[in-house]
Amino acid sequence: MRIAFLGHAGFCVETPSMILITDPWLSPMGAFDSAWFQYPRNHHLAAYVQEKLADSRKARFIYISHEHKDHLDLPFLNSLACRDFTLVLPNFRRTYLRSAFADYRCNEIVFCSDSGSVEVPDGSITLYLDDSELNRDSAMLLKAGGRSFLNLNDCRIFDALPSIGRTEGPIDVFACQFSGAGWHPTCYDYPRGTYEDIAKRKMMAKFMSVAQGIRALKPGVYLPSAGPPCFLDPMLFHLNFEEVNIFPRAHTLLDFLGRKLKGSSTACFDMMPGDVLDVASRSLAYEVPERVGPHNHDEYVRAYAAGYEEFFADRQRRYAGHNGNGNGDLLERLKDTLSNKLELLTLHERVRTPVYFRLGDQSDQMLRLDFPSKAVEYATTIEESDFYSISTPSWEVERILDGKITWDDFSLTFRMRLDREPDVYQTLVQGFLRLEPEDMNWFCAKLLNIEGRQERIIVEADGTRYAIDRYCPHQGGDLSWAWIAEGRFLTCPRHQWQFDLESDGEARNNAGTINAVCLDDD
Repeated sequence: MRIAFLGHAGFCVETPSMILITDPWLSPMGAFDSAWFQYPRNHHLAAYVQEKLADSRKARFIYISHEHKDHLDLPFLNSLACRDFTLVLPNFRRTYLRSAFADYRCNEIVFCSDSGSVEVPDGSITLYLDDSELNRDSAMLLKAGGRSFLNLNDCRIFDALPSIGRTEGPIDVFACQFSGAGWHPTCYDYPRGTYEDIAKRKMMAKFMSVAQGIRALKPGVYLPSAGPPCFLDPMLFHLNFEEVNIFPRAHTLLDFLGRKLKGSSTACFDMMPGDVLDVASRSLAYEVPERVGPHNHDEYVRAYAAGYEEFFADRQRRYAGHNGNGNGDLLERLKDTLSNKLELLTLHERVRTPVYFRLGDQSDQMLRLDFPSKAVEYATTIEESDFYSISTPSWEVERILDGKITWDDFSLTFRMRLDREPDVYQTLVQGFLRLEPEDMNWFCAKLLNIEGRQERIIVEADGTRYAIDRYCPHQGGDLSWAWIAEGRFLTCPRHQWQFDLESDGEARNNAGTINAVCLDDD
């Protein structure tokens, strides 16, 4: 088995009898409305993938893990000339992937449910799904020719890894996301020190998840993947040069793993797009002479951005002075859409904090969402001390309302400013802003299902035992596989939520609890 890195989360896995392409994100216009671009550049590998898929001597497969556009590159998939391959997709509750490929021409399309498998020459592809509404993703285990490759992509099923390792091991190669991909704290109005403290804590929690995954699986090789994007839009360009944020580069992770897993037999490689791993020998062929690292990052990114200056200048000219009035009143259209979402949010009464939505170029008026009364009204000022606010360019909102991008895509453009007082994460508000209207009821039902799981477990922290709820109130992660930070904070393996065992299990900076009870009180 040989594994070529295609950049970001993409791989080309080849055996004597088959070729598997995973999450090929190769289009030169990036993802999320051209907010993200591949780092390092990998557009030249489109021809390489086309060539591999034209090899009729072998069975060929493409696997797409989920619908985020840095994994689902429809422009590239539609450009493929040779379609004699099988497309393997996760069978999520939401039908977006089915709709996206409804008319797609290829040899066969196979949808896999959780733990479902597809036969390949001398082996199988098994998918593991996380279908929790806010997170919709899948991991893939390829077993072929006596070798195995487990690729988690962005799928945060770290609590399932011990079980997968026991039933499917040994694992030769393990790959998973190590960089952040959310708008917190990136888009929030924090003082610089607060911003860096939050970003560092989230980065280290992500790194700990990777380390725990390696400990659980004991793979022969770990490959960092789904790393940081490059931000070429002038609105976002500064993110490439921040000393601390949630977008660490691979060398930072590998330095951490070298310290944390000292003595581990797992080999860790920093791959460039085009490098090839020989799984049997655990050797990496450095096929790319120009390496990108700390020594040349800034120069590389500035040269990369220079090639897109005219693209973004043209976009700026097209949207200069745009306020949406050319297609009806944009704020009124947004009001109707938010009202529809609010009407479908069955747990609306739980949200006591009003949400303010402002179009950045229409600062004289905004929308105020009152969740208990399911009301969306016009407002000119924020009166409350307890609120959540979002401000974004009108042209980006218009693209949502016109169906050009989804609400989830919008959240990953990072073209918004957010504020919340008090600074506490609320799952219902997050879901309301990120999900489509048709997902509101399913989202609420999922939260109720998590709350209904009453199983309790005992954990120990710094010599003290606590009884806690087994499942994380955020998205149901199994806390049996959590770890303790700073002697008191139980950390969920899925999304790194932390719960203070010394304060009844209350979440740290989030709304939630695991109802911790100390069992060793005198």
